[in-house]
Amino acid sequence: MKPRHATPMRNSGASSTTALPRFLRTHRKVAHASLRRILGGPISSSMTICVIAVSLLLPALLISLNNNLSKVLAEYQHSARITLYLHDTVNETSGLGVSKDLLTNVAIESTVFVSSAQALMDFGVASGLTHVLAEMESNPLPASIIVAPADTSPDAVAALVQHLQRLPEVDLVQVDSQWLQRLAAVSQLITVIGQGLIVIVVFGLFFIVGNTIRLAIENRRDEIRVIKLVGGTDAFVARPFLYTGLFYGLAGGLLAALLQVIVLIGFNSSLQDLLRLYESSFELQGFDIYSTILLILAGGAIGWAGAMLASLRHIVMIDP
Repeated sequence: MKPRHATPMRNSGASSTTALPRFLRTHRKVAHASLRRILGGPISSSMTICVIAVSLLLPALLISLNNNLSKVLAEYQHSARITLYLHDTVNETSGLGVSKDLLTNVAIESTVFVSSAQALMDFGVASGLTHVLAEMESNPLPASIIVAPADTSPDAVAALVQHLQRLPEVDLVQVDSQWLQRLAAVSQLITVIGQGLIVIVVFGLFFIVGNTIRLAIENRRDEIRVIKLVGGTDAFVARPFLYTGLFYGLAGGLLAALLQVIVLIGFNSSLQDLLRLYESSFELQGFDIYSTILLILAGGAIGWAGAMLASLRHIVMIDP
């Protein structure tokens, strides 16, 4: 019997290559080619990336500022205090009785009665004028009751203030949390401005990326005609430009994240000098890792979408 010829073994490298789906290999080659074209024009590419980064930086800074304001509000939201200044005719015994009666209200968590003598003493210690105030013939400071509301929401505090103002012993009501309400209004305004700016920035980036892709298409017009002559579809021709827009967006988002860190560090050093006077340890916080990744991905998505709109529009108009 004639010996059988041994079947040649197939190359394991070739089998692993063929196992990889063809469309993945194609996309990988196109992505590498698009990246090489971007790196081949460093000046123009850097300018485009910087414009995208600055555009993304503006809403990112507003969002970061709003997040910091929200942290301040969350830290001090339970520090709302209502001060009731009593009439001069209310003596200390009556004032203590009013303070105890207020505790029956479920909207009030606690009360502290401060007599006029105690108020004068506290003012003297705080101002350093104890000896001067001791020589005064009469005490100009009224007795007061410090009320801690059970619910510190703005609506609940406003309703409680209206109720306390109707007490006959009360001369004046002062709410210590009004600055928090103003800060919350500022935070809401920044949120609205940030949302509007995001819409404007997205449309602006569409035009920026679209114009860049349009110029790239014009530079490769003859190459696109040849590809269409041999049967290439518009989607196939647009593929490298889509990756170009994606890379521009990702690079712009990454640069925007780095610029945000630099800006916040610069602002934080100046802010600490101010907060040190108020004995506060608050520090500005930037984006966390998830928000940073989201910013970079948002830049990539905007770049991809802008490139898609521009490439499909201009490539269709090129006749083979």
